[in-house]
Amino acid sequence: MSDDPEQIRAQARRAARLATEARRAATAVAANGSIRWRSQGADRYRKKLTDRAAEFRRRADDLDELSRLLYSHARHVEDHEHAIGKVVGFVEHHIDPLGFLS
Repeated sequence: MSDDPEQIRAQARRAARLATEARRAATAVAANGSIRWRSQGADRYRKKLTDRAAEFRRRADDLDELSRLLYSHARHVEDHEHAIGKVVGFVEHHIDPLGFLS
């Protein structure tokens, strides 16, 4: 995992795009389930399509959650970088040329 917040956000955006693509695939697969012919084979086909569309939707939800977690991680990385910067600034301001706290 990168420690660069922008790279983390880029991966979050990628996960969100993949979620959108998975939802489109679910819609397309579900649309194929509206076949008119009747038989046991057609019923099995529709069931497989329904199951497959549901699986695409679940994966889309997982990808949305991943995206959310990545955005949150990027914010935490920035918060930690900011906190470290404050500590470094404090230390630099309070250390004399010999390396002692003043």
